[in-house]
Amino acid sequence: MNKNTLVFTVFIFFVALSFAQSTAIYNVEFTNFWNANDHNNGNNLPENAHWSDLVITTHNNNVTFFKMNEMASPGVALIAELGDVSNFKNEDYQNAINAGYANNFINAGGLFLSSGNTITYNNLQISENFSLVSILSMIAPSPDWFIGVNGVNLQNTSGWINAITIDLYPYDAGTEAGSTYSLNNPPTNPQSVIQNIQGVQPFNNEKVATITFTLQSVLNTSKNAFTNIKIYPNPANDKLFINNLKNISNLEIYSLLGKLHKKLHIEKGSENLEIDISNLNTGIYLLKLNSINNVSVSKRLIIN
Repeated sequence: MNKNTLVFTVFIFFVALSFAQSTAIYNVEFTNFWNANDHNNGNNLPENAHWSDLVITTHNNNVTFFKMNEMASPGVALIAELGDVSNFKNEDYQNAINAGYANNFINAGGLFLSSGNTITYNNLQISENFSLVSILSMIAPSPDWFIGVNGVNLQNTSGWINAITIDLYPYDAGTEAGSTYSLNNPPTNPQSVIQNIQGVQPFNNEKVATITFTLQSVLNTSKNAFTNIKIYPNPANDKLFINNLKNISNLEIYSLLGKLHKKLHIEKGSENLEIDISNLNTGIYLLKLNSINNVSVSKRLIIN
């Protein structure tokens, strides 16, 4: 392949990344069905029976946050044992973000059975490249029981799914011993694997909750994120300045041969950025801007 053909091929690659994509807006409703008759042999549930904070993540198929018959991560274990989402957010989710596998973390709040039967979260934005949704919440109090959805895809071959309701059943994280609604239990040693405990005492075969995703609208986000962005100077020397970046999550600088020379994550809400490019050789590069909805646009950058 000669040089001219190679350059043309690389430009085709980057132009393809900037084609229009859509973002879907969903309302999410979690509905409780956990009750004494079905899930405690007719005995009263604990007075403080509740669902811990409902975690919602959007991601692609390169990451799985939990899986049946596999060990729970420390982050998933803490949700199952204590309802603590911090480790999951700071480790499991953050690692997925850093790898480019996820783009949304939502804490939709918890639910005490004494105060209601639903948790709602409206206007969840889901982009085409991160169309899988996972959820987690602790059945509390309990040793390590939780409910979860592992990567349900809200897109099919026809596009965005209009509505889907998923029945939820109790899972055991395999990290703490115990068979009653209590928090103070010894650890499972060695750690076991995540198991479905539908039909295992104190649960019968009935669902403990449902979660429903209902499509509200679909937005074309091909250009909106890049409105008013200014990149200067171009040609540039040692410094490059970019303004109006509030809708941009990260940027990358590539050579025309497709080699990644620089990648910068942009803090949410940042408006302006100064980039040191003094270590880049003179030549033509491609600056790729990635929006918070995972829409991309590439611009030619000349460095003198």
